[in-house]
Amino acid sequence: MLNNSNQIKRLLYSFVIAFVFWFFIKSEDTYSVTTNIPLVARNLQEQKTYKEEVPESILVTLKGSGRAFIWLRFFDSFYEDYKAVLDLSQIADEYNFELDQYYKNNPEKIVLPSSLDLEFVEVISPRNIKINLDKYLVKKVPIRSQVTALTEPGYVQVGDQTFTPDSISIGGPKEVVDTITFVNTERDTLEGLIAPSEGELFIINPNKLVNFDPKKVQGYIDIQPISETIVTGIPMKLINKPNDINVFVNPATVSLTIVGGLNEIANTTSDDIEVVINFQKSWRPDKQFYSPKISIPNTVMEWKDLSPNNLEILVIKEIN
Repeated sequence: MLNNSNQIKRLLYSFVIAFVFWFFIKSEDTYSVTTNIPLVARNLQEQKTYKEEVPESILVTLKGSGRAFIWLRFFDSFYEDYKAVLDLSQIADEYNFELDQYYKNNPEKIVLPSSLDLEFVEVISPRNIKINLDKYLVKKVPIRSQVTALTEPGYVQVGDQTFTPDSISIGGPKEVVDTITFVNTERDTLEGLIAPSEGELFIINPNKLVNFDPKKVQGYIDIQPISETIVTGIPMKLINKPNDINVFVNPATVSLTIVGGLNEIANTTSDDIEVVINFQKSWRPDKQFYSPKISIPNTVMEWKDLSPNNLEILVIKEIN
């Protein structure tokens, strides 16, 4: 039994040695292999950028030893001198590169590791790359929230969600940047809120050709208990009154109840509320009482219980 085990070990050892010899012999053979090579565009003119994305790599055929391709296959990311260079120094707006002819005319633009026995043969795909350039434009845009805030019963979100900073800078091709008027935050849903909430939010990239900064902002949502209070002494306003008559509104002030977040309504005064009658649109000689239009701050949920509910308009014509 022991002899059989030794025989198997010797057999395996012989097989490994034979495989190593075979590998070294075959790895010295010459092969043509189709592979991806990183594409690097250089010498872009100042204040210029791409209108369209440039491929990150191209498919080429290389010729070399099997050993070189094995090293390239497993260690390509370690070779900084492995790339296809595209020189943009002479391009003002657009140019169509016929890649195979370009690299055959400029073989130094195909950079291969000097330690590997490799040679460029041809470009397989894409055969052409059209470079379109545009002016590089930078501007600031506001942030739009995609966070849904759900409160517990008896609580309310007061005002819009706010961000710090309240806008971000975006930069890219003018043709693209001109169309962007805002950026969105990441989507999220917050449930069961009974107090203000804040946290970091990532900004969604509006376009792959656009750079933006910062990449995330601090968001804040004001949550308050729902309450109500009576606001008194709200002055009546009469608009669009002819100049040749005297008009009086009775009474001159009103009161009403507002409903909203506890802190918000506590800070709301009669100066924040408008009670308006449009004389030109509303007044008729046979009509005595009128219902005004009420305007409240957008941070207040609603109003109710106007007192008095109907207002009287008294018209006195001047006697010449």
